[in-house]
Amino acid sequence: MQANTATAGTADALSPATAPQYPSELQRYTDEEVRQFVAGIENPFDPGEIKWRVTNTSSDRRRGQVIAYADPRAYTDRLNALFTVRGWTREYAVQVIQNFERRDGGKDETTISGKIVVTCKLTIDGIGTHCGLGEEWADNENAGTSAEAQAFKRACSCFGLGRYLYDLGGNWVDLDDRRQPLSKPRLPDWALPKRKSGVTASQNGNAHAGANGHMHDTGGVQVDWPTLTARVKSLCEQVGLGLARSVTKAVAATEDPEQISNAAVLSALSAKLEDTLRGVERLRTATEVIGQASFSRLCQQMNLAGDGLDDIPDRSVLRRLIEALEKAAGATTLRQNGAGQIPAEQLSREEMKILATLRGDLMREAQRVGRLRNMKVSDVVDRAARGEFRFSGLQRLPMEALPKIRAAIDVLRQVT
Repeated sequence: MQANTATAGTADALSPATAPQYPSELQRYTDEEVRQFVAGIENPFDPGEIKWRVTNTSSDRRRGQVIAYADPRAYTDRLNALFTVRGWTREYAVQVIQNFERRDGGKDETTISGKIVVTCKLTIDGIGTHCGLGEEWADNENAGTSAEAQAFKRACSCFGLGRYLYDLGGNWVDLDDRRQPLSKPRLPDWALPKRKSGVTASQNGNAHAGANGHMHDTGGVQVDWPTLTARVKSLCEQVGLGLARSVTKAVAATEDPEQISNAAVLSALSAKLEDTLRGVERLRTATEVIGQASFSRLCQQMNLAGDGLDDIPDRSVLRRLIEALEKAAGATTLRQNGAGQIPAEQLSREEMKILATLRGDLMREAQRVGRLRNMKVSDVVDRAARGEFRFSGLQRLPMEALPKIRAAIDVLRQVT
């Protein structure tokens, strides 16, 4: 039986009658084995698989904002490595929808065009099924390929595969004459693969305690149990009561991390809490820009119990808060630039390169110190700056702030 099938037509292509049928005894996984698979699915791709696409440019076209993505083949390779080619399948339904009104570039005129809409149904045998939707304008000669890839990757993200790429913010880099990046942004530590998965459809390593009672094996990878449990406890405190409970329940089917006895599950929970903490830090940074009063009003509009971190019930609410706050923070930033700050695109190419290099050095040192002292990066930067600037305004600092950035870097380098 072939692992991947593609069907073109209407939504009937995804009806149960056309879905591939597997013998019910082909694959059966316990809850713990499924959680081990999830940990392998969510592991970041190798950096060599990551590509960068320019989505926005400065007014002089010398700088561009890039986002990270991976080729669909990287997704396919991960699924094959974890589940073998027999353990998963995907189906496509393709539709052409006509009579869309489309604005012609930046002009006021509109044209009538069609769209290619692709639905991908991804099934991992013994685990479940998710669907993703992709779309592209029909006048694009690669519309079908583009929409298909988009649908497949969105279906994969429902299982957690490649989802971390959505958390990588747009980085500004120098562009060449063809408007392509001159250099690749450095991936943060959390976006690097933690390990190679030792779990496949034919080799499921169960967690167990070693002779000393502290080391646990998760599919061939040992972890220090006391360190891991302490880390999970710290993360739960940092993300707040509501988020900690909902994330723990989603990963381990319990709201109490102390009831988890499987190292693979606890490792998966730690990774998910790390991801949630990054969202919390983005929330705090945006709140610093727009102010606590605006944040409180937003919480009231969303009918939350209060405006504290413990009052955020789950990741979906956190995501909505971040989107609303960062949108408002962006508008605030524009007003601040208009009030006297020098917008980045008005700096010379050499000045932007110097600023970007120093900001990168500062962030690397802040991340190092944050890991040593168990502190948020934003707090580390604010303390090192000693009131000269703040983390929330780091991207807007003018050239005159170079000595202040260097001084903050020197402060952090002395921390061991």
